[in-house]
Amino acid sequence: MRLRSKLTLLALGVSSIPLAIEGYSSYRIGQAAVRVAVDESELQISRQVGQYVSSEIDHMVDTLRVDSRVFDLTRSGDEAPTPQGIAKFLQLVYHQSDAFCAVALFDEHAEQIGQAAYLESPDKYDSFKGHEPMRPSDVETLGLMAPLGDALSRGAGVGPVFLGGPARTPHVILAVAFTQTVAGARRVLSAEVALRGLIAHVEGLATNDTEIKLVDGRGRLIAMTRANRNGGVLTPQRLPGAREGEIPPGETVQEYATPLGPVIGAFVPGSPYPFGVVVEKTVASALLPVSRIRMATLLWIAISAILGGFIARMFAKRLSGRVEDLAAGSRQIASGNLAFRMSVRARDELGDLATAFNVMAQSLDAARREIIRQKDEISSWSRGLEKRVEEKTRELRQAQDLILRSRSLAALGELGSGVAHEINNPLTGLLGLAQLLLVDLPAQHPARAMVADIEDQALRIRRIVANLLRFVQRQAGEDFQPLDPARVLEDSIDLCGPAELASAGIQVVRRYASPTPQFRGNVTQLQEAFIQLIQNARGAMPAGGTLTLEISMPDAHLVRVAIGDTGRGIDPQNLPRIFDPFFTTKENWSGVGLGLSLVHKAIEDHGGVTQVASEIGRGTTFSMTFPVYVGGGHLP
Repeated sequence: MRLRSKLTLLALGVSSIPLAIEGYSSYRIGQAAVRVAVDESELQISRQVGQYVSSEIDHMVDTLRVDSRVFDLTRSGDEAPTPQGIAKFLQLVYHQSDAFCAVALFDEHAEQIGQAAYLESPDKYDSFKGHEPMRPSDVETLGLMAPLGDALSRGAGVGPVFLGGPARTPHVILAVAFTQTVAGARRVLSAEVALRGLIAHVEGLATNDTEIKLVDGRGRLIAMTRANRNGGVLTPQRLPGAREGEIPPGETVQEYATPLGPVIGAFVPGSPYPFGVVVEKTVASALLPVSRIRMATLLWIAISAILGGFIARMFAKRLSGRVEDLAAGSRQIASGNLAFRMSVRARDELGDLATAFNVMAQSLDAARREIIRQKDEISSWSRGLEKRVEEKTRELRQAQDLILRSRSLAALGELGSGVAHEINNPLTGLLGLAQLLLVDLPAQHPARAMVADIEDQALRIRRIVANLLRFVQRQAGEDFQPLDPARVLEDSIDLCGPAELASAGIQVVRRYASPTPQFRGNVTQLQEAFIQLIQNARGAMPAGGTLTLEISMPDAHLVRVAIGDTGRGIDPQNLPRIFDPFFTTKENWSGVGLGLSLVHKAIEDHGGVTQVASEIGRGTTFSMTFPVYVGGGHLP
């Protein structure tokens, strides 16, 4: 990509990205605010409708209670009311409300007293035109479904909603218990009530984008004109915060899907009666103001991008032209034309760069002449050095491996010191976010595997940084004290698990000099080094073999610790690099490639030397030589 295009894209990013971020933030804030307002508005509507439903039921129950007090007026003196008096009383109650379809009186044994009051053709009478017609077979439901038990135990009761009457409209039966004054007998006044007026009021509150539903205690729809679009009368409905056929325990607001699309639904129970009110508003209409904010944001982002792109293109064209001049001058210098000079167009950074370019070209021209002069002089005495260099090359090659290893480890230590702080801070944040996501994501979420992989790789990076820091934090001679190498080897074997080695088919052979010589060192550091070598030996013998631990004295001032195996061995071409940081030949490598580097540095910190002998198919032996501790210090 040319510089002009890069500068144009950079300017576009600088001009558009902040606006996009601000627009997106405004959109999310607005969406949250609108959602809160919609939720509260729907709950408020549900509460108001629920209060209205409860007040209507209360009114009809109170009507029955007031009428029950008139019952004693139907008697003559101290005698019980006559059948004619009971019939007139029930007719009076029937006349009290247009919602009453039939009225009946029951004793405390659920036996009906007298005939129920109802009309098969109420439209023939001007005062009863508001009542629903009832047939004798329909009135039988009154005795079967009346909540007599609730009325006798609690004073009043409300039965379940059912389809009643010839019109098959939603009905409910109300019952009120009272005590006769004359005989003190308990009686229940029951009325079958048509809910069409209540339904008409609730349905009349609905709009094109807002649905208001009246449901019973089983979550079924109580509706008439809007029944078809919601599955039919007394059809179980999907309610917020509950399964189909159930109602939520309290006020609830939730977004869910319906046959008409996604909606935001609010539910309020019609306490104390078994009814509930649901207000559903389509998500599209509820979030319409936020959609307008989004469209306006996108429009201004597009305008900013077009304007910023035009300005950036003009600026980039001018700047890239001057950079191209510098590139052309560089090509002239590269071709050997050191006499080339650039023209300085302006007094700015690029102008200063052109001036410096000219000074450089002049200096290079002078340097080339001086180099040519010195070339012949150098050629004359360089031939004399060739022979001496050849003599020293052999010696340098022998020391080169040790120097390179030391430099690699030192550089690695400096790298660990330099980057550990810079890596650990963002790494801790990354790891924490990944772990929080794993806690929040469900087990079957499709993104969980990717978040888990992020966590694993972050943990791996942290282990790499920790190993790098070990090169910095560990100092030669730190906490050194006289120690028994045999004891350190045995502790290392114990930490590796003798039972696990035996189960892997590995036999441990010990060859310790007696008495075992001591040397100064740090037990923890040496255990880490020995454990690393033992684990490597175990990995080299997947089918089992022999692990040899040996302690010997090459002379009176040195003690040698050797760890050998009968595994697959190391390729000769890889031997010079096995102590290099991050070098490995393992096919199923899951570490960080620092194991043998740490071993080499640990032995070096103890003043020791590490040597490796390996043969393909025969095994590998690591020998570590340390100065013997004689009580007064190390021997030279």
